[in-house]
Amino acid sequence: MASGSNYDELPGSGSFGELRSFGLTHFQYTDGDRLGMVLALASLFPIFMIVMEVTIILSRREVAGLLLLAGQLANEAFNLLLKQVIREDRPHLHLGDGYGMPSSHAQFMGFFAMYSILYLELRITTNWWHKRVVQVGAMALGALVAASRVYLGYHSVPQVLAGAAVGLAAGFAWYLAVEYILYPSGLVKMLLDTAVSRWLLLRDSRGVPDIVLAEYHLSQNNKKLK
Repeated sequence: MASGSNYDELPGSGSFGELRSFGLTHFQYTDGDRLGMVLALASLFPIFMIVMEVTIILSRREVAGLLLLAGQLANEAFNLLLKQVIREDRPHLHLGDGYGMPSSHAQFMGFFAMYSILYLELRITTNWWHKRVVQVGAMALGALVAASRVYLGYHSVPQVLAGAAVGLAAGFAWYLAVEYILYPSGLVKMLLDTAVSRWLLLRDSRGVPDIVLAEYHLSQNNKKLK
């Protein structure tokens, strides 16, 4: 900003009232607190993971990724509903907008951890060590995000524990719904048979024990044929 300029000259200021930050990504921590800075970055993981899930859907064209994202978004909507019903304030009212019970970050990570653990355990039958690394990593990441919300003052311990519990339960319920309702009912097959799905090249590799390993072997075979 040029020397001599003032607040009134900032774009958008003056005409529409006071400026405010975008709460979704604006996390505060004490200046000089390195741990606080790390945990503030950890609070961004749910946003990173949504971007990751969308990227996987667009790049892999797997219906499994689409189902995960659908469940994740439904879980977020459920969190908003619970907050409006419970209406419990955050421990520090100047931090964040809206209510604090249950923690949406903890609920998001609980859902992701539970769904990922079940999917890897029951649908992927190879690479035992790879599965364990991802499963433990998902739980550790969820714990880190939950701890960050308490440390930074955005949620109380009960709010974080409630969010994690609801997220774990929602992840478990969504996995059961996918495996025992959506697939057996034929809804997934109907989705894949639509013109939009065919145009998007949406596929279902659910029957492949380990799609990454299968594609690796395919690439190795292609090398031998050249």
